[in-house]
Amino acid sequence: MSDFKLRRIMEPELLFADGETAKDPRGGLLKYGPRPRANIEEEVVNVGIVGDSRSISMMEELLRKMRTGIPSNSNRKRWRQPFPGLGVDSRLQFDYQTHEKWRGRIRQKDMDTIAEIPDRQERVQPAIRHLKHQIAGLGSQTPPPDITFVAIPERFVELCGDPNTDTGRIQTENSDFRSQVKLAGMEVGTPTQLMSPKALRGGPDVQHRSEFAWNIAVGMLYKAREGRPWKTASFDSQQCYAGISFYRERGADPDVRASIAQVFIEGGENFVIRGDPVQDIASDEAQTHLSYADAKRLVESILEKYGDYRDSQPNRLVLHKSSNFWPKESEGFDDGAAQVDVKEFVTIRNHHPLRLFPEGDNPPLRGTLALPPDRSEGYLYTTGYVPEQSVYNGPGVPTPIVVRPHEEHFSGDYRRLCREILTFTKLDWNSSDFCKRLPVTIGIANAVSEILAEPNADDINLQTHYYYYM
Repeated sequence: MSDFKLRRIMEPELLFADGETAKDPRGGLLKYGPRPRANIEEEVVNVGIVGDSRSISMMEELLRKMRTGIPSNSNRKRWRQPFPGLGVDSRLQFDYQTHEKWRGRIRQKDMDTIAEIPDRQERVQPAIRHLKHQIAGLGSQTPPPDITFVAIPERFVELCGDPNTDTGRIQTENSDFRSQVKLAGMEVGTPTQLMSPKALRGGPDVQHRSEFAWNIAVGMLYKAREGRPWKTASFDSQQCYAGISFYRERGADPDVRASIAQVFIEGGENFVIRGDPVQDIASDEAQTHLSYADAKRLVESILEKYGDYRDSQPNRLVLHKSSNFWPKESEGFDDGAAQVDVKEFVTIRNHHPLRLFPEGDNPPLRGTLALPPDRSEGYLYTTGYVPEQSVYNGPGVPTPIVVRPHEEHFSGDYRRLCREILTFTKLDWNSSDFCKRLPVTIGIANAVSEILAEPNADDINLQTHYYYYM
C-alpha cells in the first residue's frame, strides 16, 4: 500500500437560489431555496392522484402531513434534517394543490373483474390498462396535473404481485408494471411517481416519514417544474458528458441490444438518447460492446442533440461506461466526435477490493483517491466519512469505485475526472441524499433501461427528459 499515492478530491459545491452555493442538497434547499423557475414568484404544483379510494386517501393524507412538516427521528440534524413543510412561505418555496378533476379512481368492480382471472400473470395487463386509462384521463384535463402520483391499490399487489418475493413487484415475462406506468405518463406528457402500498402505510420496515417526504418533495420539484432544484457550480461551459449503457428489449433476439446515453451538459441539464438496436460484437462476454459503425453513430446522435440545445458543439466530450472501451468502439467514438477538441473515455466500475483503514475511528473520507504506481486506474471513495455532515452514512467499511481512463483518450488529469464524478453523485434529483455511490451517468442506467425495454416503447413518442423515467 505504501506504493499508492493518496489524494483528497474536495467536495463539489451545488448552486441554489440567487446563485448561492452549498455542498449539501438539503442544506442548500433549507438555507437558500431551490433554483427558481423563470418569471414565477409563487410556485404551486398541480397534483393528480390515481388509485382506489383507500390508496388515494392515503396519498392525500401524506401530502397534508408534508404541508405541515415532519420531524426527524435522528438526533444528528446535520445528517437528517426534519422535513420543513410545504407552502409558499416554506423554505422549499413551493406548495401543491389538487382537485377532484385530477383524481383517477379505480373502482371496486374493476378489481373484482380482475380477481376472476385465474392466472396471476394474466391479471397484470388488465390492471395496467385500468391505470393507463386513468392516467390518460387526467392528462386530458384542462389544465392537466403537473405530476401524477400513482398510488397502487393494495388489491392490485395481492392479485398481481409475485408471491415468491417480498417486494410486491408486479411483472410478467415480457412486461413490467412500473415501466408501463412510466410509459403511460410519457404518452400524455405528465411525469408520474409510483407509490407502493407499503410506502404509503409507513412503518418500521420502510424509510422514515421525514426522509420519505424529503425525497418526494425534491422529486415533485424536479418533475413538476421540468427543471433542477439545484445544479452543479463547477462544470465549465461547452462540456458534454454522456453515460453509455445497454439493454435487451423484452422478447427480442438475445444477441441484439439497444444502446442508451444519459447526456449531461454544463449546469447538469440532461436528456436521454435511445440508440438503434445493435448487434453485440461480444455476445459471449458478460458486457456488451459496440461495432465501429454503431459507436460512431451513437456519439454523432449525442453531439447532434447537444447542438439542438446549445447551437454549437462542445469543446470537450467525456464518455462514461461500465465496461472497457474495446478498440473498435474507441475508434468509432473518436471518429464520430472528430470535431471535438478534447475527448476522454472513462470506464467506471462499482466495486474494488481495496480497503483503506485510516488512523482513528472514522473510515476514509469521501473523495479519497488512491492511485497505484502504474496509474492505469484509480480507486475513488464516493462514499465514506463526510465532514460536512460529521457522519459516514453507510454499512460496513466503505469501498471505492474504479475509475479507469482510456489509454489514448485521457488528458492525464485524474483530479478533474474524479471531481466531475463526485459531482455526478450529487445530481440524482429523485433523492435529496447528500450523494449516491455511483455517478448518475452510470447509476440511473437500470431505471431508464427497464422502461425502454418494454415491447410497446417503440410505439410511443418517447420523452428525452429524465424526469419521465424516474
